[in-house]
Amino acid sequence: MSEELKFKIGGVGISIKWQRAQIIDWPHPYYQDFISSDKADVNLRIHCDHLPEYSKDKMLFDGEREGYWKLYCDESRYIIEIYDTMTNKKSKVCLMEPDFSSGDVYIEPELERLHLPSSVAEPFRVRRALRKLKPSAAIWLLPLLMQPLVELIIVNLLAKKQGIMVHGLGINDRGRGIALLGGTGTGKSTMAEFYKNEERVNILSDEHIIIKKYKDKFLLYGTPWPGMAAAALSESVPLKRIFFIEHAPVNKILGRGTMRDLLPLLFLPFWDRERMDLILEVCEDLISKINCKKLGFVKDKTVVEFIRKRK
Repeated sequence: MSEELKFKIGGVGISIKWQRAQIIDWPHPYYQDFISSDKADVNLRIHCDHLPEYSKDKMLFDGEREGYWKLYCDESRYIIEIYDTMTNKKSKVCLMEPDFSSGDVYIEPELERLHLPSSVAEPFRVRRALRKLKPSAAIWLLPLLMQPLVELIIVNLLAKKQGIMVHGLGINDRGRGIALLGGTGTGKSTMAEFYKNEERVNILSDEHIIIKKYKDKFLLYGTPWPGMAAAALSESVPLKRIFFIEHAPVNKILGRGTMRDLLPLLFLPFWDRERMDLILEVCEDLISKINCKKLGFVKDKTVVEFIRKRK
């Protein structure tokens, strides 16, 4: 009998089915809020077995710097290879339909076991599952599947849905969506701490956020892939302001945000010209319609009121 988990992330529905295997780390704190009963856009079937044989006609992208994965294609499908970060060995293979609507994911059992949670550090439910686990049992771990594989699939599908994934902190401040965008070390997690105990404020995510065009407006979504603040909410809110953030001696607007600021922060499907064109169209529309500023900020909570006063 098969088991199934269904998620919705940025409006994209994901179904994951498996049988004759055990998921060790469910429920998971980052993913619980994204559970959905809606129809899935993508159906993934998990096979905890040795990796299959397949042909690779053409390499489309080498994502070693993005989590060590590679994308190939043959005449009828995409092939995504995921490599284990501890051993550099191939740990997963996903054979996807050309439209990314469904795929078979093969997981190498021995490499998956290398990432089993510590029986001391993990919650009681996980410790109990580990005690019952037989040495030969087929297992899989949700975070190792969701990143980079499901994240990669969502980036592909978002382009068709007029959406983008970007490095940023998403804030729902009293019904007003604020996107604070920046790379590593620019202060996203620091900003999240400043907003943490504010009334009528929800932190959607402090590392990966999704922005989607809806009619003539843009919506801001959280994702289950947080940063140091561990914020992961599935809700959406109308996007009102974008700030490209950096540390500074005083809170100050440093100028207007442009495409040049946005593009390095995007998750982009470089291997697909059509999807790249769609994303660039969305970005141009976003920059023209949403008030975008560069923000230098001091490391204290005064920046929260400073942002609120920017209409």
